[in-house]
Amino acid sequence: MKLQSRILLLFSMLFTVGFLFLMFFSAAAIEKTNKKMVDSFSTQSFEFKSQEVGQWLGQRLTELRVIAMNEALRDGSVEGAVPYIARLNENIGTQYGNEWGTFAVGYGDGIGWVSQDRYIDVSSREYFHRAMKGDREYVLSAPVISRTDQAEISLICYPLRNSRDEVYGFLNAAISLEKLHEIVAELEFYDGKSWIMDPEGNTYTGDGVSEAAMKALLPELKTGRKGILNMENGAETIFYTLIPYTENWYLCTSVQNARLMEDTRQLKVKLSMVLLIVMILLFVCSVLVSRSVTEPIRRLTKAMKKVETGNWDVCLNMKGRDEIASLSCSFDEMVKKMHALVLQTAEDEREKRTAELRVLQAQINPHFLYNTLDTLLYKAYDTSDEDMVTMIHSLSAFFRISLSKGKEIIPLKKELEHVKSYLKIQKIRFQDVLDYDFQIQAEDSLQVLKLILQPLVENGIQHGIIPKMAPGIIHIRVTQQEEKLVMEVEDDGVGMKEEQLRRLREDLKKGTAAKSYGLINVNNRIRLLYGESAGISIDSGEGKGTCVRIFLTGLQDKRMEELNG
Repeated sequence: MKLQSRILLLFSMLFTVGFLFLMFFSAAAIEKTNKKMVDSFSTQSFEFKSQEVGQWLGQRLTELRVIAMNEALRDGSVEGAVPYIARLNENIGTQYGNEWGTFAVGYGDGIGWVSQDRYIDVSSREYFHRAMKGDREYVLSAPVISRTDQAEISLICYPLRNSRDEVYGFLNAAISLEKLHEIVAELEFYDGKSWIMDPEGNTYTGDGVSEAAMKALLPELKTGRKGILNMENGAETIFYTLIPYTENWYLCTSVQNARLMEDTRQLKVKLSMVLLIVMILLFVCSVLVSRSVTEPIRRLTKAMKKVETGNWDVCLNMKGRDEIASLSCSFDEMVKKMHALVLQTAEDEREKRTAELRVLQAQINPHFLYNTLDTLLYKAYDTSDEDMVTMIHSLSAFFRISLSKGKEIIPLKKELEHVKSYLKIQKIRFQDVLDYDFQIQAEDSLQVLKLILQPLVENGIQHGIIPKMAPGIIHIRVTQQEEKLVMEVEDDGVGMKEEQLRRLREDLKKGTAAKSYGLINVNNRIRLLYGESAGISIDSGEGKGTCVRIFLTGLQDKRMEELNG
């Protein structure tokens, strides 16, 4: 997949995930916030609707207060106020939907006068007893059937008090529930259904209201508080609040949630459209941005392919200050340097071939040397000098193995022969001062780097045994453990001080030193061929001798073949 396609795919995935997350988060936040706002606004609006119903009841109560202030009633004479009440019934009775008399007046026995030939008996009514015995200004009754015209009404019972503030009678005002229903039906509140009920389950208005809604609302009304009830079906919400001028009448309205949250739904749709447009714009921008990023990379890739084919005549020369422009400048500079390096390498190869010829010429002298030593060896046999024979034979073998026909890797057997030749010569030199032994537990045919033991043996003799001024011995041990070969050269010489040993170990790590060239050279050659896991370790103590170990690990046959040409 091309880089531009991957960038577009990545941007598309990020935009899509971000869009969906933003949509979900925004929708949830809007719904939550708007729900609070709608509930708050709806509650306030619903309170206002309740005030409208309360004002209508308040007008009725005001009329009762005005009637109760009639001079005759203040004097305790119901009969004296009958003409006044008759005129009120005639003038405003139909305003409340009761053509047979809106007001009734009577004494404490519960018998009340309504009109010229109509009386009512409310002595058994519960609301009458509460009004006459309590200290309330008025009492509202539950729904009752009017005895004058059989209409469904509710009554405001207003106790009459004389000038001594003693209750002696009552004044009733009929409230037509049909009229009240008309008032409630005219309330506009999210196309909901409104009704009036009390905590006892008495409904004053509310045709068509579900029984489930009223049943679910009853426990809430008994708390005496106003509020909002979310129905379990999740489809509707009920608002309820106390109506002013009533003791326990509640105005209730059931609203469908779909209608209640209609504005929220429209807002979410509009927000989704805006986010979708933004997403499209971002996608277009991502196409342009990805193209501006990938086009220089495409040019750079094309130039690299030209260089791969050997075409060095490439120059991007991109303008700008961004990373791609900087990379193209570096690429142009790199191509120039690589071209120069290729030319230089070709020149170096020619010089290398010349140097190899010189090396071959230089090898003539060592070959001449050990050939001459062979001739001397034959002559030495005639003198019967065994030490001379041994030295010449060992020196000849020493040089022959050192050359090894130019090979860097030789069998372990040859490396050990090389060391033995050296030790034989040194033993003749130092007579009884030097001795040595070999302990070999490895395959003779195992291939190893040549000339790595002799420098260690030479160090043991020169810096260990000779300064001792007493006979000494060199132990050479070789052990093989699967892919690991360990060579040890141990002497019983003077050893090293702790500070001297520490410096030597640091020199081995660095690969350079002012002294011990042979030891450092061997260590560097081993690591160069076998890797960092191979190398030399040294243990020594003053007066306790020195042990040098060589670790050879993981040498593959293929590498040996390459080194041996």
